[in-house]
Amino acid sequence: MELPFVIPPNPRQIFRERSERLRQLSQTNPALSGYLGLMADLTGIQHELYEATVTEGFPAALNRAPALDIETWRPGANWHESFRQIAARMVARSPAADGLAGIGRNDEAEWDDWADGLLAADLERIDAGLAPFVAAALQLHWTLAAAALDATHLNAGAATHHCPACGFLPVASVLQTGGDVQGLRYLVCGLCGSQWNRPRIHCIQCGSSQHVAYFGIEGGGEAVKAEACGGCKTYVKSMNREKDNGLDPFADDLASLSLDLLMAEDGYQRLGFNPLLIPG
Repeated sequence: MELPFVIPPNPRQIFRERSERLRQLSQTNPALSGYLGLMADLTGIQHELYEATVTEGFPAALNRAPALDIETWRPGANWHESFRQIAARMVARSPAADGLAGIGRNDEAEWDDWADGLLAADLERIDAGLAPFVAAALQLHWTLAAAALDATHLNAGAATHHCPACGFLPVASVLQTGGDVQGLRYLVCGLCGSQWNRPRIHCIQCGSSQHVAYFGIEGGGEAVKAEACGGCKTYVKSMNREKDNGLDPFADDLASLSLDLLMAEDGYQRLGFNPLLIPG
């Protein structure tokens, strides 16, 4: 049987499981417990809004462009309503989200500029404190849209480090377990959650296999490493489900920020980013 190049996201479980993982990690990571707990609330709200799309038809219609291309997407009322809902529910749920309290009074044109900046990875255009909530609204729409695509029609295209479904950058790579994908490496899109296959021990950026090395934090376990290329000086988080089957690429990335600090000190630049934590 031909192996799948793209694995679509499963919106029925992706946000719920991410929230559960973040909650678990918040209890075992004292230094980051507050932020991980906040993101557990946020991803839990993403799941609530997904369920509302099924039971109540909210939002009324999703932005489902056939190619889901981030370069041609134009914001609209649906993502505005999702952002409003996320802001209101976060303010009601967490004192740490008080910065969202006045979001309903902001100009929607400014929201759209934030969204465009995040999609273009132009992070200077968006306040770091608001970015995770903007990203959460966008992720909700793109995940639902990507789940409806026929993944068999997707291919790598010219830029193999960009998601073939939407064009966004990866948040991490995951070594899969089970069935035909056992031991295969899939990149995970930071926006729509699609996963696409790339060869192991090859740089995602330049394709070289000659200068690839793996870095980890002493005492930090074996499940999360940085796969780095000494040639182009880029890296991507590599997460091994054989070492920890419960890991989530977004949650475990946030919980391993010390690894990013280590790589930055050694002069490496991360390929992609986690929309749930934009550097200030």
